[in-house]
Amino acid sequence: MDSSLKSKNAIVTGGALGIGKETCILLAKRGANVLVSDIKVEEGTLVVEKIQSFGGNATFLKCDVTKEDEIIELTHHFVNQNKRLDIMINNAGIANKPTFMHKVTTEVWNQLLLLDLTSVFWCQKYATKLMLADKKGGSIVNVASIAGLGASPSLGPYCVAKAGVIELTTTAALEVAKAGVRINAVCPGWTETAILDVAGERGRVAMEKNIPMGRLGKPSEVANLIAFLASEESSFITGSVYRIDGGTRS
Repeated sequence: MDSSLKSKNAIVTGGALGIGKETCILLAKRGANVLVSDIKVEEGTLVVEKIQSFGGNATFLKCDVTKEDEIIELTHHFVNQNKRLDIMINNAGIANKPTFMHKVTTEVWNQLLLLDLTSVFWCQKYATKLMLADKKGGSIVNVASIAGLGASPSLGPYCVAKAGVIELTTTAALEVAKAGVRINAVCPGWTETAILDVAGERGRVAMEKNIPMGRLGKPSEVANLIAFLASEESSFITGSVYRIDGGTRS
């Protein structure tokens, strides 16, 4: 069994479903102690049980990442229990229902930017502070999207938020590179997760036709990339943005 993350301590936000769930399971299989964080208690608890069933180490802690005080509590609780934080995976997010930008309400705009961008800023901020204080480096991986790399009509707020995550990643990575804290981003294309529900079946079919490889991505495939960036196998990589999209370019 791959033990590349043995004894590493990791937090995964949005860890109850989809990419977050598969990332939690994979990190644990590679030896990490994983804190599964989400607002979905039942689903998050099931992920922990799955990990424990194969002898992995995981716990669940409910956290609403749209609330800064809960993120502070999450990170400090984790360090109190595990001594240090090695890996932070900022995965929690949502997509807006397809709407042209001029019809987007202020409520929807604020909700998307709070969950998909501001929460990532907070999680990255407090994880970085802990890693810098510990002086042993660490790896932060932010889950962005190919929607942040190019226009996706009717998904404007989501595109803006994910583009922000990319710039947040690249800027912060340069600021802390010499301290050994690495920050990278992954940009999944259309992947088989609940976030596709906003597109409906017709939208799903259209997405598949637009992917050169002819299919949607799998959450486990994205998790593989995240685990690589979390590990020392990527020790000379920081400030990088990785597409994982089956060749999609528009």
